[in-house]
Amino acid sequence: MQDKLTRPLLPFYMKLPVFWAFIVISVLGQLLWVVALSYDVRIDLRWSSFGYGLGIALGFMQGKWTSRLWQQSYLKVLKRQITFWEAKGAKLLTFYTCVALGLPIFCPFLIRSLDTLAGIQSYVFGFIGAMNVALLLWVRRIPK
Repeated sequence: MQDKLTRPLLPFYMKLPVFWAFIVISVLGQLLWVVALSYDVRIDLRWSSFGYGLGIALGFMQGKWTSRLWQQSYLKVLKRQITFWEAKGAKLLTFYTCVALGLPIFCPFLIRSLDTLAGIQSYVFGFIGAMNVALLLWVRRIPK
């Protein structure tokens, strides 16, 4: 096995067309979500914009963190020298991702405002899209 990470070594879900599909779907999802929300005059779309922006920021951070982890440890995992759980930063990244995506799942049980709920869904779309953008940028730098 090579000592340098190349694109063919990456799994299917780390291929460029898959990233593009996830990015396009998340942007389309956000657009359709905003269109659906705009029919209800009671919902303030500023919460949706705030949620989407926050999701983009936190999702891009998660994507950069994941790409750094893969850059450092993926070859060791393929060679079965370590597991991903043993990689430096893997536990903290998992905790961060669970909190960043898990917290919005439990918020609807605590919040009864339609505005905030609209922002939470936009946050998820922004998080997923930005995470995939960050990973796509990293994969493009990996040699073919």
